[in-house]
Amino acid sequence: MSDLRTQFRELATWAEGTSPLYAHLCREAAEDAALLDLAATVPEGRQAPHLLLAAAHYLLDRNPDHRLAEYYPSIAPEPRDPDDECFPAFREFCLDHADDLRPLLGNRRTQTNAVRRSAVLYPAITQVARAADGPLALVELGPSAGLNLLFDRYRYDYDGRVVGKGDSPVTIESSVRSGDPPLPETPPDIHSRVGIDRNPLDVTDGADRDWLRALVWPEHGARRAVLDSALTVARGDPPRLIEGDMLDDLPPVLADIPSDVPVCVVTTLVLYQVPEELIEALTAFLEGRMTERSLHWLTGRPALSGGESVGLDWKRRTDAGVQTTHLVDYKPHGAWLSWRP
Repeated sequence: MSDLRTQFRELATWAEGTSPLYAHLCREAAEDAALLDLAATVPEGRQAPHLLLAAAHYLLDRNPDHRLAEYYPSIAPEPRDPDDECFPAFREFCLDHADDLRPLLGNRRTQTNAVRRSAVLYPAITQVARAADGPLALVELGPSAGLNLLFDRYRYDYDGRVVGKGDSPVTIESSVRSGDPPLPETPPDIHSRVGIDRNPLDVTDGADRDWLRALVWPEHGARRAVLDSALTVARGDPPRLIEGDMLDDLPPVLADIPSDVPVCVVTTLVLYQVPEELIEALTAFLEGRMTERSLHWLTGRPALSGGESVGLDWKRRTDAGVQTTHLVDYKPHGAWLSWRP
């Protein structure tokens, strides 16, 4: 229980300033034996506090008459600020719905789909496409519902500079803090797109869509609005997703792509969640394939000092061997970016 208590306390600190509701609930849950026992249902290696909050959010959206809903900006038109009655309502809701929560805690994962991260992928994939000189075959590892695979179907607003698909119902706003990222008026041509995920989410399935929405913190209305519009786009022409392992199932996926089509493999933040030995094996495999065909890899780099941003590197084969270029630093949800080259 001590480890779970620490996890709730750490999330409470993280949520300060961005989700007063979750900060409050996590502080209180860290001291509550019954809720810690419920959170222990989460399998080892998954984020128990995040999952408990998301599962409660998911069920509350189906039970909006419960008094707890009064505190959720995602549900209540005029939500109450966290007060002395907030946590008791949360505790009551969770314990009363424990039988419904346990399957969610045991089977679901924190598979957020940060659609606004496409604001970073737009210039990054453009850079790769220009170097590859041809339509790209996109392969994303760990895509969740695959919404970022559809980056070329969205409209973007970078500090008033509008690019992308002009008539898209999805508008993603971001700010360029520094540098001169390539932002063409029209997105680069995409030959094909596919994602590989151990547990892909289906945009045509209502429960999966609702789970994605529940993963968005209640105060983050703008993120939820972008997610909802992206889900609408995706349902009309869902991305192709394969349930499988990124190492075992990647070779046949690449083999299915014509050898004269340049490939862009994308891994933004997923590699932070896998063992180091898997990262080493994936790196060796992709760098080996770079000797056989035009293959580029956009991969995440760790957070900078202070943890405010993460980065994206571009790996590809040159005459001098595998070259790595630090392309961009960005806020994890895509609110701003700093172009590096």
